[in-house]
Amino acid sequence: MFHKEAPSVQVNDRFVKAGDGPGRVWVVIRVWMTVDRLMHARLLGEGREGETRIISVSALTDRQFFTPAH
Repeated sequence: MFHKEAPSVQVNDRFVKAGDGPGRVWVVIRVWMTVDRLMHARLLGEGREGETRIISVSALTDRQFFTPAH
């Protein structure tokens, strides 16, 4: 009846934010569901120790905002 869907984003996935250069990569370090049942991810800026962001998974997987890093 109720089941928990696997998030479409996993720890260690890498993304580039729209408008950032290809050298600015964000790495997923945590994925969780908030109390309002929305999936979020904590991102760590690769090569920028201590720089983090929290982004909804729906925004992270929207190519208008982020694209997977290669």
